Amino acid sequence: SPALSIGFRVAEDGELTDIEVVPSWVRVTRLSYDTAEERMAESPFTEMAAIAERFRARRRAGGAVEFQLPEVSVRLSEGEVVIRPIRFLDSRRLVTESMIMAGHAAARFAEQEGLVIPFASQPGPEGEAEGEGLLWAYNLRKLMRPSRVQLAPEPHGGLGLPAYAQATSPLRRYHDLITHQQLRAHVTGGQAADHDTVAERTAGVGERVRALRRAERLSNQHYKLVYLQQQGAWQGQGTVVERNGPKGRILLPDLAMEPSVTLPKGVEPGTQVT
Repeated sequence: SPALSIGFRVAEDGELTDIEVVPSWVRVTRLSYDTAEERMAESPFTEMAAIAERFRARRRAGGAVEFQLPEVSVRLSEGEVVIRPIRFLDSRRLVTESMIMAGHAAARFAEQEGLVIPFASQPGPEGEAEGEGLLWAYNLRKLMRPSRVQLAPEPHGGLGLPAYAQATSPLRRYHDLITHQQLRAHVTGGQAADHDTVAERTAGVGERVRALRRAERLSNQHYKLVYLQQQGAWQGQGTVVERNGPKGRILLPDLAMEPSVTLPKGVEPGTQVT
């Protein structure tokens, strides 16, 4: 059956207008991030990037929290663990911003139409982060409070938006699937589920999602340790991000790891070490 398309206009001030949700067929052309990065100066990428930047500026004005910590891709290839850094590309930011736009548009549409969907919200950070560079980003992450899902729209402080819902991945996230089911029923003349039904369907999902994220995190940690075992003598640069007596935590960008180690005297947070 046709997929759902979420359409809207982005005004000069970044506000989304003329939001509509319609069943549609789309023709997909797959591009890697690297290929898209090489074409960011071409149409339609230039125009899309300008639209996304207007929306991003509005989110920033709304208090959006932006920081970047190192990320890596962990893969197993013929018995060898391969770790590659995920580069911060303009093409990635375009995709991310487009997904946030779609989620905001879906939440706005549901709110306007009186639809019950899993809205996502998050309080702003508790306090101001100290330090610079990776130390600042690490400290800011510690100040962020967990997001939560409820059946009425509330502000999402991390994104700087008055309403938000995850709606771009119905094949892999259950909350997105419910959102699509509700939107589809509404725009095709069907009967959307009521509050109690959606509440019943979403009960306990948050706990399962947290368990899955923990499993993924532990799996990545395991294979990073296998990688270090395979490498033998590994050496890299790190930033001290915490110190508590003789112990401290170091952020290793090449591995996106944060091991706890014994630190020499005088080595304080913010220090670069080998």
